[in-house]
This record gives sequence, structure tokens and C-alpha cells, in this order.
Amino acid sequence: MDLHQLQAFEQIVLQGSFSKAARKLGLSQPTVSLRVQALEQMVGGPLFIRGGSRLSLTEQGRSFLPYAQAALRAMTTGIEVAQHTAQGKRGRVVVATLPSLSTGFFASTLARLYQTHPQLDILVHTGHTQQVAEMLSDGFAHIGFVSAPFFHPDMTPLLHLQEPLLLVVHANHPLAVQEQVKTSDLEELGNPFFFIDWSLEMRQWQKQHMVKNRTLVEVPPHTARDLLLQGRGAAFLTRSFIHDDLKNRNLKEIPVVDLPLLRRESVLIRHHRVDALPAAVDVFLDLFREEAWGYVENESVTKSLDV
Repeated sequence: MDLHQLQAFEQIVLQGSFSKAARKLGLSQPTVSLRVQALEQMVGGPLFIRGGSRLSLTEQGRSFLPYAQAALRAMTTGIEVAQHTAQGKRGRVVVATLPSLSTGFFASTLARLYQTHPQLDILVHTGHTQQVAEMLSDGFAHIGFVSAPFFHPDMTPLLHLQEPLLLVVHANHPLAVQEQVKTSDLEELGNPFFFIDWSLEMRQWQKQHMVKNRTLVEVPPHTARDLLLQGRGAAFLTRSFIHDDLKNRNLKEIPVVDLPLLRRESVLIRHHRVDALPAAVDVFLDLFREEAWGYVENESVTKSLDV
């Protein structure tokens, strides 16, 4: 029993004759007849009462018809789903990421993905770098965003992101009235300066310049942002992380004239055992590139690797 036999059977019922069914299917009448005969052999008896002025179903045919139609609908739906999956219109996208990379252009990518591909399942899981790597190793996620530099024999890098770190304060903070500041101003007016573990380079700079004669206040990026929005302290954050806060002028970026180029680097990875990512993941990656590159105008994101 195959799809063509079921299609012939259904069309004969719908059209009321073998000849009309053949024209509908673009086949010869003998071909349609042969397909029905093969189907009748499979079900063990005639499906149509042949002869007379009107073609009608046998009792066996009537009992078989709803199942044949259900099988056709299921097959048609299955083919459509398979085609859409191959095109990235259906399927599942599972992304593991650091919490600090789950905002900005990552969030806007998900918003676009949901809008343009509403039939996709989208799952995002967060964790630190080692947890993200474990999710990929366990096959729990397709791709993952981790801090760079990152080296693992089982992981393949897909995309490298570099985001300059910006000094940020609340719009009403004493530093906000200045067009630019020096590092010494941060030590005096940061009150407090929030230490964030962005990278080895950033850790060294912060320890060298910001925690000499004062109590260390080290917090995650999300906590630093919340404290800044309450009007407290100063911190280095990425533009993508506080894009809306800067746009709404709740927070303000202050240039530091004697500051070296300090960056937050991250890398998108997948497990090397994955020969080809699902088409839906490729769709996500295309949109992510577009969203990430949208920040290039603000010199906040650069890309050094392609998928």
C-alpha cells in the first residue's frame, strides 16, 4: 500500500468515476485502475461496485474510506512538516548562553525569529561557560555562547564577538555632568565602582586602578545594572547589555580619556560531532548576524569568524 494507491482511491470517490479521477490526477485511466486493483488486493476485497450507471463503494470500501483519508492527511501533513523543517520554517532551536549574553541583540534576534518563524520551538538555557559546554556535550543544546578565549577539543567555534566595555553611570550621577573623565576621577567619584569579571584583561585593570584603597564591590552584570539604575555607583558594561537604558537616557556613557581598549569577548560554539546544524538553527544564526552587525554602527560588536 502506498500514497499513490490511496490518492487514486480517494479521487475516484470524490470524482465519482475512474476517468474523472484519472484526469484530476493527470494519469491514464488504466494506471488508476491498476492502483485500485493493487489496493483491493491489499485490503482483501473489492472497494467499488462496478457496473451500473453510478459508481458506488462496497461495504468494505465504505469502512476503509475514513482510514484512507486519515492516512492521506497524515502523510500530506508529514511531508509538509518535513519540507518546512528542511527550510528552517519548523523544528527546534535550543541555545545555551551566559546570562549576560541573553539581552541586547540576542533578545532582538529571538523576537525576530518568533515573528518570522512562529512555528519554530525556541528554547534558551543559561549557565556559566562550563555549564554551556556540558549542555552541548550532552546534546541538550545545538549551539552555545561562552566567554572567550575558550578552548575545548570537542567544540568548534562559529562566531567571535568583541564588544568594547563602556563606563556607565546613572543620568543623575555626579560623573554624568562631565563630558569625559580620567581613571583618577573614577577612584574618587565612582562611589562605589562596581567590579565585574568580564575578562582577564579587565580583572587586571580593575585591580590595578580601582581597588587600591577601597572596599571591593564585585557583582554580576545584571546586579550592576540594577544598582546603576538606582543611582548608585559606576561600572563598565557592554552597549548591547544596556542599549535600552542608554536610549531612554536612564544611564549615560562617560568616555574615559586614559583608558586602554577594554573589551568583552565571547564565542559561539557547537560540538564537533554535529556534522550539520538543523536548518532552524541556521535561520537563527543568520538573524543573529544581522542583529549583531546592527550594533557595529556604535562600534560595539565585531565579528572575526563565520559559521
